[in-house]
Amino acid sequence: MARPRKSERGTADIRLANEFWVLLEHHRLANITVGMVAEQAELNRGTFYYHFKSMDDLIDRAIEDEVLGNGSILQNMLSLIAGSSTANGFEAFIKQDMERIALLIKQGGMDSFSIKIKCLMFVTWKAILCDEGEELSPSTRMIIEYSTSGVIGIIAYGALHESGEAPPDFFLSFAKNNSDFLVRQIGIAQGIPHEAVLERVRATLRIAGMNDR
Repeated sequence: MARPRKSERGTADIRLANEFWVLLEHHRLANITVGMVAEQAELNRGTFYYHFKSMDDLIDRAIEDEVLGNGSILQNMLSLIAGSSTANGFEAFIKQDMERIALLIKQGGMDSFSIKIKCLMFVTWKAILCDEGEELSPSTRMIIEYSTSGVIGIIAYGALHESGEAPPDFFLSFAKNNSDFLVRQIGIAQGIPHEAVLERVRATLRIAGMNDR
């Protein structure tokens, strides 16, 4: 496949992803096509396929960008566990940082979001808990599945409902209590002391450069 022009390299994938979110404001997820995204970004289909294998690939990577990094879902979850989240920071996360995820859910993308975030959570917890060559125990995987499903429910509710129905300190307290339960149960299932799990989470935040909000 022909390579994109130099002027398009390094920016075309970002343009395509951004224009995907623009299209999602007006179309159901299932109705958005490669041609629509390429046209919206003023690029050709060849450039699209240079950066993405398919629409599913673009959607997958677009969701990943929202889940990972500073100010992301993953950072907020790990910060809750590490005890570094505040009510104001969590409120900003629910109200502002979740706009694109809320849009995705409203336009029929709940399944895509759920599958992607669960996959990322398994990968992240394996990196936190397991030494090289080790795997998460079946019990640990079940706990992560259960906990992540609850987090997805909180995110969906906070994203789809008007603010003010529940104060941010309630959301913070609820999420923190569930995070504490998660860490204790994971430690038991994986055979790692509670404080050691917490220290591994804090180390992950430091190494990844996910600074506290």
